Amino acid sequence: MLLKIKQGKLQEWEKWCSKLSTEYLESARETIVEENLIRESCRIFQEGDQSYVVYIHETEGDAYSKLPANMSNPLNVEHFRKFHECLEKIPLTSVAYDIQAKTPTV
Repeated sequence: MLLKIKQGKLQEWEKWCSKLSTEYLESARETIVEENLIRESCRIFQEGDQSYVVYIHETEGDAYSKLPANMSNPLNVEHFRKFHECLEKIPLTSVAYDIQAKTPTV
């Protein structure tokens, strides 16, 4: 997923990401397990004066095996609040290609 960081929100998003990676790390690990994820990654990059986020969810199965976040968990509630406060989704216009390695036969 590609997102744009809203103007003036870069430091706030970076601060939140730092908290997820340190102070809330164990709780964050529990939430990704609940969502059937093996990894959640947020990468920040800049193009000119604009900052962007590449968000990656990795599951054991296909991309559709991710489960919804448990919104009774306070960490998820805060994460979604920060997400919507700091980030803006960029709509996908098309898929240029999506190639997977052929599964070897045994």
